[in-house]
Formats: sequence, structure tokens, C-alpha cells
Amino acid sequence: MMQSRSLAVFTLVSLVLITSPVQATPQEKEFGAEGHGGLMPHRVAKPLEPSFTERFGLEFVPVPTAVLGPIDVDVLLIEDEQTQQPAPYRFGIARAAEIHTQDGQWLSVPGGWVWRVQLASEGAYCARLHLKGLALDEGDSIFLVTPSMADWQVGPLTGIGPFDNGEAWGLFGPGSHTRLEWFHAGNRPADRLPFGGIEYCHGYRDVFPLAAPDGGLAGGCELQPACYTAWANESSATVKLVYGGGALCSGQLVATTTNDQTPYCSTANHCVSTQTEANSMQFVFFNRASTCGGANATGTTVTGSDLTDSYSTSDCTLLTVRGEIPATTWWVGWITTNPATSTASTCLHHPSGAAQAISFGTKTSTNNFCGSGSYWSVVSWNNGVTEPGSSGSGIYRDSDHKMFGVLTCGGSSCSQTSLDDGYGRWDSAVLSTGGNFAAFLTAGSDDTQEQNDTCATAKAITTGALIGLIVKSTDEDWYSISIPTATAMTFALVFNDNNGDIDMQLYNSCGGTVVASQAGNASNESLAYTNTGSAATYYLRVFLYSDTRNEYTMTSTATTPAPSNDNCSGAIAIGNGAFAFNTTAATTSTPTLPTTCNDGAGSLIYRDVWYRYTATCAGTASASTCGAAAFDTRLTVYTGAACPTATTVVVCKDNTTGCASNTTTITWPATAGSVWYIRVGAPTNVGGLGTLTTSCTVLCPNDIDGSGSVDGADLAALLSQWGGTGSADVNGDGTVNGVDLGLLLAAWGPC
Repeated sequence: MMQSRSLAVFTLVSLVLITSPVQATPQEKEFGAEGHGGLMPHRVAKPLEPSFTERFGLEFVPVPTAVLGPIDVDVLLIEDEQTQQPAPYRFGIARAAEIHTQDGQWLSVPGGWVWRVQLASEGAYCARLHLKGLALDEGDSIFLVTPSMADWQVGPLTGIGPFDNGEAWGLFGPGSHTRLEWFHAGNRPADRLPFGGIEYCHGYRDVFPLAAPDGGLAGGCELQPACYTAWANESSATVKLVYGGGALCSGQLVATTTNDQTPYCSTANHCVSTQTEANSMQFVFFNRASTCGGANATGTTVTGSDLTDSYSTSDCTLLTVRGEIPATTWWVGWITTNPATSTASTCLHHPSGAAQAISFGTKTSTNNFCGSGSYWSVVSWNNGVTEPGSSGSGIYRDSDHKMFGVLTCGGSSCSQTSLDDGYGRWDSAVLSTGGNFAAFLTAGSDDTQEQNDTCATAKAITTGALIGLIVKSTDEDWYSISIPTATAMTFALVFNDNNGDIDMQLYNSCGGTVVASQAGNASNESLAYTNTGSAATYYLRVFLYSDTRNEYTMTSTATTPAPSNDNCSGAIAIGNGAFAFNTTAATTSTPTLPTTCNDGAGSLIYRDVWYRYTATCAGTASASTCGAAAFDTRLTVYTGAACPTATTVVVCKDNTTGCASNTTTITWPATAGSVWYIRVGAPTNVGGLGTLTTSCTVLCPNDIDGSGSVDGADLAALLSQWGGTGSADVNGDGTVNGVDLGLLLAAWGPC
């Protein structure tokens, strides 16, 4: 009877920290004559977002536990024996759990409440949670935590979940306990749970042994890859696939022909053939010994995948991993030919879900070993075998370590070492019309904005949304956008940080200075920048801090904030001088103009800004935009120390003869220290840049103190400055003397 060689798959958010990046040598990146593959360096991951237990320091607060009853394992084992092969290796089942808010515990925390509950089942070796009908309120989120393993968690989950269908999966991990943590951003605990149903996935086989005398090897006859260093790279590409309520297979990362770090994983079609299975996928990398004879590490866990393509004829499937993959993984090479009989071959796999193993054999034939047609290669083993759970693992020719098939079926085991196994032909899946994996393996998919990989090739954009964007560690994205003066620009990215951390930088030119950046460690980040200078073109760089590929949506919005002196209450205090203004975002304020100001343009002054002017002399004050604005300006001056009404208008004017662009100059009589409100706007609903110039011209130069009359006070001021310089030097010759005295006496009396 043919044995199952498979494992089931599930998707969620990426989980585990990535170690330091490894730089491939040029030789490692070279392609074989017919194949492709190599080590892909990528960036270090940022720390995971802490669960609510960690964030709020709740580690020592007991968590209520709901315990499900035992299951009849003997019945399940009999069912497994009767399952028609090939099929995934079943190690667990999903059990519906009835949970209510009263089964957990509410704890008050800053910003809201945390509800926690643990689920367990008698006799479970491992467990995970599956949520259905998830619908979280704005501000609410959930973590699904594996208590027995540090950093084994999924979250934060928001909205209707990572697949936009109300489903979410936790992680399978050792132990019977699994925990749900829900943050509710409300003033009081919620009355009902934010999901419609919950399943507890009960692992009745131990596929996550924390320690084992034989290193966790299935059947006691398997070989440790660490003892065969020539296969270290392929070992770093091999992954244990866990999915659904408790299914298991093997797989491996496969390179594109351009080595562009697209996280493709190949496995068997009988393991994964639907998006539902892919949505529940958990990838376990490096579940192996690091030294020959050493203990096995539990590995690095990543979740999330998309079903990229599947070809049942030769039992091949191609997945795209969503979560962040470890930095020291390898992408295996592959060939598009069928090796000859007697080709020395090697397989790396996870037999019965145990730690990674390696097997050595020889290709013996191509026939209908696993089904009809010539779509399988048969391998006889010389050292090591496979087991249920090895399904989907790759077979490599020893000469160049290129993959040519994935495990479908067979009879080998530690008790049947002489029996052969069948591998679905990879070349059929890549080249056939029905498979056509070649369409994906040339290079991973990209977005329609390409090519925009450098500042020099930046995609010109305007405000609005761009959807379906893809950024890669080997292919970052650049955009160019013109930002007007005094405009606040915001770039908002929507993405799942668990699938790769995306960051942004805004440059003021190609090769220029970074004027704003966003380097957070969360989903859905934004970058904001206000251009306080002239209108210019800026360049936005979108890149991955960690992982190899992620998808995002970008929305660009531009807002020009109203100036601080948009209303009279915010009027800027000024004296004489030149004052730049920008009325582009100014609003139209009150009061309206009196009918005496209506020179044909109505009684409104649009998009106005305000100044509070203090006169410096007794004479004629002036306010002017003449030739100093690019639009038709309108000026109004009001009296009083408080914000004016329509009745306090002193002077108003639209256009002044001789001033370009219908700009304006107005004058009015003033006394020293008098206060006036100057209002600058337009007769129509337009705005722009300009400069307001104010001045004060003295009409009575002998009136030294500006009182409006030449009198004894002025004479006293002149005598006090005699022989020196100062305001009493009315003729401006540099000395206060008899000439100035004569001029003052001649002008005696009111000005």
C-alpha cells in the first residue's frame, strides 16, 4: 500500500525574528547549466510587536482556562490507516469550542480593556486556534499566542482578519494550551465576542517534540542533514508545512530564474491544492540539528501563503509565502529536464513531522508509479528513507544539487527500507500548458508602476490612491511628485507588517537630502512633510527593511493649511517693512465690506490674511502689494485696537493704476503709536504668494514728538539734543544746531 507523503498548510501573519543577513558570494548566485538557485541575502527583521500580556505586564496574572474533554485517538488512528493514498499526514483534528465572554477575564489597561482566555484539551500534544466570523471594531485587535514557545504568536489581528474573510489561524506549537488575547478600546468591557466561532485544533501526534534522545528522528533510521555538510544549502531551504486542523507535508523554497527573492515554496498538489489550505499554512524552517549528532532546534515559524499555481498531473504545487522568511534561508535550484536513469539523487524532508532528515538514493525509472502517464520518477534508497509527512519534499540530482521532482507516493519506511518512492516531475509542471509554472518562475510578479526601481526612473504621481503595489528587497519603488509651496503632503501605506516591514524616505532631489522618513515597526504607516519653500519635485523611496517581498496600497494627499493670520484674531503684529504672505489656503473671513468699497467687485474680500500695524510717525501710513503679488489683490484698513467691524473701515481699494497684475497701494493719515488692522485678500476667490510693504511718511518734520503741533515740548527736545544727533536734527545735516532751531520756530503752531 502506498504511504501518504504529505502535510497540510495554513496562512496568517509572519512570526519569528529573522537572524543576521548573509551575503551570497558571486559563485553562490551563479546558475547551473539548466537550473537556478542561490542564497538570497535580505535585511534583519525588527522586533515583533508584543502581545497584550507583555505590553501591559500581565505575565503574573493567571489566565482562565477552558478545558475540552479527551478524544478517541484509537478511532482516529484507524481512520488514518484506511485513508486512501496519497494524502497529507494527519496529526490533528479541529474541534468546535463554545466560548463566551464569561469564560475569560477582563482586565483594565491604559486605553481600554484586555480579555484573555486559554483553551486546552486532554491529551493534546500540540494545539492551535482557528477563528471564524471575525469582525473587530475600530481600535480593537487580537493576538493568538502559543504559551509554550517564546515569540510564537499571531497578531495583531484587526478588522475581518488577514484574509479579509473573517478567518484567522493561530500557530500549532507544542503543548495542549493556546491563548487568545483581545484588546477592546472601549470605556467598559464588551458584551459579546468579536467572532462567530472558534475551533481548537487538537494534535494527537507529537510533531513538535521539544526534546528526544534520537534527536526527534522518525522511526530511528533517518539521517541528520547536519552530518552531510555538502547539502547545507538545500537543508536551509527545506521547510515543514503545517496547515488546517492538523495536516503536515514537506516543501522547499525555489528560486526564480532572476533570483529576485520571491518567496516561492514548492510542495505536492495532494498536500495543498486550494487557497483555503494555503490560508492556514504554517511554515517551520530550521527544525533540525545544527551539528551532527546534536539536538534538534524547534525552528523558526512563519505563517501565510497564497496558492500561486498547482498541477495535479505531476502532483506539484507552487505557493507564495506571505510572512517574513528567515534571513539565512536558501532558494534551491531546479531543472526543466528529466534526469536519466541511475542518476544519484538526494531528498531532504520532514518524516512524520519530525525533525528534518536526509535520504540518498538512485533514480531507477520513469513510469506510472503513482498514477497514469509518465509523470513520475522512481527512486530507490541506498541510505535513509522517507515517511508519511515527507510528501512534497524535493528530490535533487547529486551532480549539481538541482531539484527535478517532489515526493508523491511510495512504500519506503524505516521498516520497509527496500521499497521505492515516486516523485512528481517538476519539468512537467514548469513546461506543460496545464502547469506552466514557468510563467511565475521567470521572476516574481510585480506591479504596473514598474520600472521604478531607482530615483532616476521614479514613477511620476499625483494625489490619489495606487493599489496592488509590490515592493521587493531586490526591487524597491520610487515615486516623484510635485509639492506646491506651503503644502502638507501625506503618503499613507496600507500593508501587513508581519509580511515584511516597509519603510519610506522622502528626498528633496535625486541624490539629495532626506527631508522626512518613516521607519516604524507597524502596519499601515504614514509619512508627512510640509513644503515651506517654493514648489518643487520630491522623490519618495518605498523599500523593505526586512523580508523579501510585500504588497501595499499607497494614498497620497495634499493639504495646504490655512495661514496663522487667516482671521483677525490671529493678526500678525507688524511695523514698517516687507512681509511675505501666501493666501492659497486662506479662507474668506468677516466682516463684509461696506457698499462704499464696492467698486464693481462686490462686498467680499476673498482668501484674506490679517496684520495689526502700529504707525511709527505722524503722517501718512502706506500698505502696498504693488507689483509684489501674482494675483489681483484687494486691501482694506480698519481703525481700532480690537478686531474691527464693517463700520470701522478707513480705506479700501482694489486696483491701483501702474501696479502690475491689478495689485494695490493704499494710504491713510496716522499718528505715532496708532494701531490699524490691514486686511489683504482678493476681489475673486483666488490666492497666491505676495509681499505686503508698510511704511509711514512724516508730514510735519518739525513736530519732533509727533503730537501734531510744533510747541514747547518740541523745543525742549531740540535743546536737550543740542550739539549732538537725534530726532531734533530736522534738516538732516548730522548736528542739532541753530539751523534746526530756526526751522522749528518758523513752523510754530499746529501742523
